[in-house]
Amino acid sequence: MLKRQLGELDMMSQNHMGPLAKDFMGRGVITVYQESKVGKAVRAMDEHDIGSVVVLDNLGPCGVFTERDLLSRVLARGKDPEDTVVSEVASPRFPSIESTKTLEEAAGAMISKKSRLMVFEGAGLVGIITPTDLVRAIKDADKDFSILKVMSTEVVTAMPETPIDVVVRVMDEKKVGSVLLSEDGRWTGIFTERDLVRRIVARRERLDTPVAAAATKPLVMAEPSILGREAARVMAAHKFKRLPLSLDGEGVGVVTARDIVEAFANADRPRAPRVDWVQWN
Repeated sequence: MLKRQLGELDMMSQNHMGPLAKDFMGRGVITVYQESKVGKAVRAMDEHDIGSVVVLDNLGPCGVFTERDLLSRVLARGKDPEDTVVSEVASPRFPSIESTKTLEEAAGAMISKKSRLMVFEGAGLVGIITPTDLVRAIKDADKDFSILKVMSTEVVTAMPETPIDVVVRVMDEKKVGSVLLSEDGRWTGIFTERDLVRRIVARRERLDTPVAAAATKPLVMAEPSILGREAARVMAAHKFKRLPLSLDGEGVGVVTARDIVEAFANADRPRAPRVDWVQWN
């Protein structure tokens, strides 16, 4: 009887502090061996609709290969994905958290480390948390927050006929994960790292293909006044990592999944008290 009561108290305590990492992490971690070719890793990412794979050596996880690694360390450097070994271009270090960490703790860790998180139970890797995973959890959180401080107003655009290899170099140079297609001053589509994986590299399409052929259209947009949880709901519903923002039909910025996580993580930070300086005569 006492054990059952203690169990009920434990469940009530967990519900009070919200979901834990094990509740919203991505399970069934997809892996490739370090000697695999990048092309194989990309096709695994496409097949499972994920943005990264864990890289293994004989001892276990030794790194992670992401969409950004594909863009910046492979394509922007002129390397062929079918000839490049994953271990040469993967990120060798990755932050980890325990599966019992709260949503707020996971969001704080992601912003602090600027990386997706590997989730462990003891010594065992049991899942991975990406900004998209956190957005799905944040949409159901019990606090709301503004996105105005985290939205980006410096948006990189491209004409629809721009070759993808040119767009890739620009994305690498500007360190962005997407470009907006612009026609007659209007945003008409978006090309992302995920589009690069699924519609170009996984299908071995030519990199001189016009970017419009692989972009996501039509655009789903929101107003800058949208609150964080609603933005998270829109992104989760459409499986987006980036949400363009418009005002009176004019594009004004973009908010990313990582931006949503940052705004959520900082929403409860206390403001520094106001200090009035007094000059003594």
